[in-house]
Amino acid sequence: MPLDRSTPLKWTAIAVRLLLVLFAATMVYEVGRAALTGGENAFGSLGTQSLVCVPSPGILDVKGNFAEDPQRRKAVDASSTVDDNPYPVEKGVEFAYPLPQICKDDSSLGTQLLYQTSRFATPLVLLIALFLLDRLIRDARRENGFDEVVVRRLWFLGAFLIVSTVVASLYAAIVETGLAVSMVAGSVREVWEMALSSWDFPWAFLLAGLGLVVMSKVVRVGAHMREELEGVV
Repeated sequence: MPLDRSTPLKWTAIAVRLLLVLFAATMVYEVGRAALTGGENAFGSLGTQSLVCVPSPGILDVKGNFAEDPQRRKAVDASSTVDDNPYPVEKGVEFAYPLPQICKDDSSLGTQLLYQTSRFATPLVLLIALFLLDRLIRDARRENGFDEVVVRRLWFLGAFLIVSTVVASLYAAIVETGLAVSMVAGSVREVWEMALSSWDFPWAFLLAGLGLVVMSKVVRVGAHMREELEGVV
């Protein structure tokens, strides 16, 4: 009895579809929670709906920091404690310890939109990538694996994963840096260096996308071989 070649892809398609549904449901929940409570910084309280917390600039990167004031520096050294206000910040901004963060409540709608879009940029890219993967498997099952359509979709998925995750992570780093700078009352030194140092480069997604692009080249060779065999037969 011949083996059903579509069976492995059938179960793969089911697994990917379930993962897509679960990921989409989780993202809808997180977006709804962010809209109602402010998201990860709200701690489930409706009273902090406009709270925004981002990584703070380094103490020495901000002009007017306590280290530039000999008296304040001497007082901190003598007490062996952390200064509650290591550098000047805008009104309504507070430092969050033990994490090196600064937080601002009563932020504007534009600030909230910037912050929340930076949070969900990479998850949105992954959701789209799962959708593209679902379409790829569907076409592979219909075309029996080796087909030019499958090759194109495989290449596009890899290229999309590489470019989009890099752009999304860079966008998040720039937005968080911009929000942090806007919360500081004094000027911040080397802002772009601060943004690049906080950039969480998506090496795993980059390698995964590169692997898909390479696989598309392999599948293209298989597709050409199948066309040549069909022409001989």
